[in-house]
Amino acid sequence: MKKFNLKEHNAKVFEFSKNAARGVYPSKRVAKTGSVIGFVIGIALVIIGMAGSFWGSIWGIGSLLAGVTTVISNVLNLKRIK
Repeated sequence: MKKFNLKEHNAKVFEFSKNAARGVYPSKRVAKTGSVIGFVIGIALVIIGMAGSFWGSIWGIGSLLAGVTTVISNVLNLKRIK
């Protein structure tokens, strides 16, 4: 049985996090595609949330908040990538 080395594991995870923060991993193309898809999903959630709120549903408010959060997050990520 292989012994688990916590220092090696932490170094590997830390390096992965640094690459992700710099935009090296995933590649910029993959990150941009994911953010665009997330943006579209966020817009759909906003539209669904607006319709649900119009009808007075609680889930409509939740969908609206989730959609706004998703859109803001993906816009910030797209600006960070460029």
